Amino acid sequence: MLVELAESWGARESQVILKARQLGISWLIAFLAAWKGRQGVQVGMISAGQRESRELLRRVAYVERHLPKAMRVPIIVNVDEIRYPSSDGMVMAFPSTESAGISYTFGLAVMDEAAFHPWGSANYTALRPTLSAGGQFIALSTADPALGPSGFFHDLYWDSKAGRTGYSAVFLPWFGRPGRDSVWLAREKAAFSGMPDEFDAYYPTTDDAAFVARSGLVYPQFLHSRHVRPAPFRIGDARRIVAGIDFGGGDPTAIVVLGLSATHHVHQFAEFYKKGSVGVDQLVAFLGAWNVDTVVCDPSEPVAIATLQGAGINAIPADNRRGEGLGSVAFLLDNDRLSIEPSLTNSIEEFRGYRWSERIDPNDREKYKTKTPVNNHADAMDARRYAVMELLNVLRPQPYLPSRSLAGFALATEAE
Repeated sequence: MLVELAESWGARESQVILKARQLGISWLIAFLAAWKGRQGVQVGMISAGQRESRELLRRVAYVERHLPKAMRVPIIVNVDEIRYPSSDGMVMAFPSTESAGISYTFGLAVMDEAAFHPWGSANYTALRPTLSAGGQFIALSTADPALGPSGFFHDLYWDSKAGRTGYSAVFLPWFGRPGRDSVWLAREKAAFSGMPDEFDAYYPTTDDAAFVARSGLVYPQFLHSRHVRPAPFRIGDARRIVAGIDFGGGDPTAIVVLGLSATHHVHQFAEFYKKGSVGVDQLVAFLGAWNVDTVVCDPSEPVAIATLQGAGINAIPADNRRGEGLGSVAFLLDNDRLSIEPSLTNSIEEFRGYRWSERIDPNDREKYKTKTPVNNHADAMDARRYAVMELLNVLRPQPYLPSRSLAGFALATEAE
């Protein structure tokens, strides 16, 4: 693992690295910084605080002083920098402050434990001119369990994985260090008893598990590795195709297209996700391309529904019973009966931020979770809920009884 990283860094690859704890990556960064400094490169290393930044610089000095005598070069070690007189190279260490890295030009910029930087986004913005000029960039960190699926590093990692930054996204799981096995993992997990979010963040098996603080998630069972995959059936073979629409208002307008297979599997084939003003012609064009049977819409928008109907779309108000809808989606996820096409990034990313809203108890001022999800950035979530309710309606006994509906669905799936 370390050898592969060193080779990619030597090839000047820029990376965003999500890692488990204690893999030795910070020491490898120290070797890289020393090597670059010897070549006359200006190296900037930003850490969460001053103590952490000076510790990283101390490692660079340690590397230089413990090389074989034949490999040593003159260095000048100051509190926050190491100079290389023979090459004019320099390694500088900064704590994450609002102005860290401003006015410097770096050939290599490192953000160590970037998820914990109090000014991470501002620091990255300051480094961008350097990176645009051809500099190498490495951001590495464990996930911050307090942030869960949010924050500067979270967004940078997933944007990089989606190919939107030009950096490689690298994930290094807990078993990336020799000697770590299932016995080691069980012992470590026991030490984090009562702290599942912290354990998942520090010793993740998958990258999406690292960022998911599950305690407040509406769908804690959702995993990228489990539910994001190509369609298990062709859309042309679908028993029924339904689209759900959340008109969004000031937020994105979201449409999801779901298909129900003959074996009662639900797959999301497509999404429409656009901020700002959206014309009816855009919605009609998108829906027409997917040969949708029924379009279920946010029932609070009767004018929009009538407009779609006037354009020849079979649009109807959605069943907006939130509890039943959330339960139906959860049931499908629990039983691996719902999957999402990997290219539908907006729909996928909403899962990480879809949480139960919190309120403050007026008596003891303690926070408590409600039974209402936070509505912010949940447009595709609502659209999917509408479509799932409509799709599963064909499998429900009539009249509708929540306690019988999912049981009937379960019996149908067991009979395959």
